[in-house]
Amino acid sequence: MKNPRQILLWMHLLNKRILKQPLFLILIAMVPILVFGVGRLSQESSSLVTAAVAPSDAEDEASRQLIHSLVEGSSSAVRYISCADKEELLHAVASGQARIGFLLPEDLNALFTAYGSQETKNLSAGALVLLGSLLGSDTAPQEMKNHAIQSFAATNDVVSKLTREQLFGKLYPSLEEAVLKTWLKIHPEVGSMSNEERDRFVEEKLSEYQADYDFFDLEYLDGTPVADDEIDRYIASPMRGLLAVLLTLTGFAAVLYLTEDCLMGRFVWIPSHIHPVFHYFYLLIPLMDIALVVFAALFVGGSFTRISMEIPALLLLVLQVAGFSNLLRLLLRRKDFIASSIPILISACLFLTPVFVDLTILEPLQMLLPPYLYLKAIHGNLPLWYMAVYAAITGICSIAADRT
Repeated sequence: MKNPRQILLWMHLLNKRILKQPLFLILIAMVPILVFGVGRLSQESSSLVTAAVAPSDAEDEASRQLIHSLVEGSSSAVRYISCADKEELLHAVASGQARIGFLLPEDLNALFTAYGSQETKNLSAGALVLLGSLLGSDTAPQEMKNHAIQSFAATNDVVSKLTREQLFGKLYPSLEEAVLKTWLKIHPEVGSMSNEERDRFVEEKLSEYQADYDFFDLEYLDGTPVADDEIDRYIASPMRGLLAVLLTLTGFAAVLYLTEDCLMGRFVWIPSHIHPVFHYFYLLIPLMDIALVVFAALFVGGSFTRISMEIPALLLLVLQVAGFSNLLRLLLRRKDFIASSIPILISACLFLTPVFVDLTILEPLQMLLPPYLYLKAIHGNLPLWYMAVYAAITGICSIAADRT
């Protein structure tokens, strides 16, 4: 039991020594700061497009209800903000607060009625023509032009067009109701009804066909469902990748301290044949400290999948980073060379691994970077044994090549 006790004592003393270094304390502190900052950012603005909407008449009840439903129904794709009037709406678009603005007509119900009163021949040209009629296109009937929704955008690009179509989808239930009411009016053979009876009949019939469920179930490749809050907090999605890059940065920092300690001869009391293994475990100690904090951050930050995946993947990432960092030390040797390579490698980890976006360019080079296999494996894109092979090869090669 003497040797295991000595090993544990060395690890304890080395850990205490490393934790006294300001750099490692900063790295540990960066984890909760990163999680808190990204979490706050995702809560403040979690939509790809912001659209402003305002009524022409603040007293119009239909406009108020529509604006309320649009604002409350904002999603990760389009977020609606309410403006008091046309001037405020134009200011929001001009200042960049909103990508596009919609000014509702003074009488929104009149637009629905005019839409439902169109002749069949005007409804056969497709969804884009129907959308154009709502926005007062040249081919729209005059009655609809009089009550059209005005659209304001800095550029008439694809995003603006898709946002207008998304608004059409929000208006569709009301438009459908208007069409059915008009049809009942011009087809007396269905039975004479008062306006109140007709409205009640339409409301009952349409409610029978309403679907409140999603037609698509989103899952990762390993079968883990994609939760609704994950979709809405899409800005927070790079957090796992950023934490993996932070863990890699910790490995590089540990290499700098190890290189300095070797130059200063601080470990001459250790037998030379143990040096290669000792150097490898030296790197593992700060990596395990950061890994514990990262594990807690993933759990608290809402990116946690399941413990049977998280623990093995994180441990293998630690071994990957230790082997990669040790090989970097052996290849570059000099401390200034190692320090100069760190910004390049961290930039490569940020943009060549799927931290922000999953690009397939120079894939053999991408696979050499430790975060790549971790991020690919976490949801089943790649099996964990890829990480195990990488960790074994880099670890064994770095120990075998270590003669310092």
